[in-house]
Amino acid sequence: MKIHTDVTTLSRLYPLFKEAGFEGVLTGDFSLIQDLTLPDLAARLLSRGSMPQICAIITKSDAYISDDPAQPPKSWELCSREECLGIILPFVIDITIGPLNLKNPPDPIPPLETSS
Repeated sequence: MKIHTDVTTLSRLYPLFKEAGFEGVLTGDFSLIQDLTLPDLAARLLSRGSMPQICAIITKSDAYISDDPAQPPKSWELCSREECLGIILPFVIDITIGPLNLKNPPDPIPPLETSS
């Protein structure tokens, strides 16, 4: 599914991320998120029940659409933790580090030629 990082999306996410204590992802204040771990991120979102809403905002879709065309779309509320984190983590990486394209990795860098 496509993730969105436009300012409207960021603005809609800000109150949810602030409530969870990691608004630094959106503002670029990395001192607020430097100790954030994956289990901590998951725990903060699960304790607030905000995963479905965050996924809907990031994807601009009310339903999760699997890469498997045989699977029907399903409401974010029915998704697994892994399905939700599969949307949220690439978004966080894209915002903090830069675009991440897992389906088409870059060509490996060829080894340097050495002269004998």
